[in-house]
Amino acid sequence: MLAFQETMLNGMDSFAERIETKKRLYEKILRYATAERNGHRFVKIADRKLFNDVLENFGTVLPNEAALHDLSTLYDIGLHLDTGALIITNKGATLFCHSPRTQTPFICRHIGCCVYLPGLGIEVANIALVGNVYDGPVVLRSESACTPSFLFGSQRCNCAHQWETIRELAAHFNPAKPPAIECGREFEKWVQRQFTYDRGKHIAMNAGQGMIMIHVDTQNGMGSGYSKNEFSFDLFSRASLRHRGEYSAEQIHQTSMAGGFHAIGITPDPRGENNDIGYKITSILLDWLHVSKDLIFLSNNKSKIRQLESAGYRVKRIKSLGTVNAAGAQEAEERGTEFDHLDIGPAFISFEEEMARLINDIGEQLTPPLPSQQPCFCPSV
Repeated sequence: MLAFQETMLNGMDSFAERIETKKRLYEKILRYATAERNGHRFVKIADRKLFNDVLENFGTVLPNEAALHDLSTLYDIGLHLDTGALIITNKGATLFCHSPRTQTPFICRHIGCCVYLPGLGIEVANIALVGNVYDGPVVLRSESACTPSFLFGSQRCNCAHQWETIRELAAHFNPAKPPAIECGREFEKWVQRQFTYDRGKHIAMNAGQGMIMIHVDTQNGMGSGYSKNEFSFDLFSRASLRHRGEYSAEQIHQTSMAGGFHAIGITPDPRGENNDIGYKITSILLDWLHVSKDLIFLSNNKSKIRQLESAGYRVKRIKSLGTVNAAGAQEAEERGTEFDHLDIGPAFISFEEEMARLINDIGEQLTPPLPSQQPCFCPSV
């Protein structure tokens, strides 16, 4: 046997053993959470041994005894009893950010999440909290990964443009005023003071309009990694490769976007399979964060709206178009005709027009309404 072959096979055996350990641990977690529920949707794992066992065998795969600091100071673990989802997150870090077009400074609280969702697999999401997300209506954008647009600037879809709009909105409603500090260490200390973490809540020092940005890293190509009757331990690579094949099919076989999914043998937008299993992650994450139940949701997707409402959130929906130009008009039209998305079609819209509309539409949903203003979305030179 070749050395690399032996290494590969032994590594797979070790992974298989870890899966068996995960299965036994999940049963313990479920029993623990059921006993500790007390009417809550989420139960945090407070038992130290169980907490350490989860970190050593699930997402982080970190033994607590090897760490310089107690890992419970850095991570949280909980079980969502409505869905059986196990979630592992860090306790957050505060970031000084610039919006993509106007380069307006804003502060966000960044949280990384790994969600073991029964009926689907391991989802990975990154969340940014801006302003006060616990009171009043909170603006939400939940975005699935799109490598072509985010990594290469593809204009074929509007995904990256939609993500740019929520970052611009975060900066518009919560502009930061950084101090005139030239020392990097002192500036970082100032940044860290802009949020505090208190009993599971991320409290902004300057608590302006609440904004939540959720990026689901594993949902490339509308969650193409789903496979029926399987728990996938690698949704990311499966979804990515399937999505690339779907793209190839559209051009090689001259088919539509839905036709590209059929060409590789899967249902268009597999997130809708298994009772909309791929759409549950947003409400699971919001439940974990204990944010306001009143949402101003930027979306065109009926399934996303339905899942939030079924989880008890009061949703005021605002359409999200990003930018639509000649390069993206075909996919924008097919999202409406083949995927039943709301209010999207081949009509062109510029980023500046979209931002002006979004600020106006969001302002009308706030109490009291924000004063009318005409923003300038000109990239800094």
